[in-house]
Amino acid sequence: MIAVNLVENEVLIKVLKNASAFSFSEICQILEVNNVKLFSVALSNSSNKDIEAVVKVGTEDLTTALRLLREFEYEVLSNHEEDDFFDELRDRSKYLDKYLNI
Repeated sequence: MIAVNLVENEVLIKVLKNASAFSFSEICQILEVNNVKLFSVALSNSSNKDIEAVVKVGTEDLTTALRLLREFEYEVLSNHEEDDFFDELRDRSKYLDKYLNI
């Protein structure tokens, strides 16, 4: 038997959130609303304080999904090419620095 990867754009997203607020169903809803195919959610590390999970998805564009995960206070630990969050922060930081130096 040969195992074949059925999904071309398979991506792993690693997220972290406070243990008291972590919810598998919330993660699933956030991703499914954005037409992201969800394959699995697994805990990779947990403590009394925080839960770290790995979400396996298949999608063309993660930009909106990553933004929404952050809005729901999930810290995205994995790096993704299409994630423009840090670029926007850097641009805003430069603008603020320029404004403060006037």
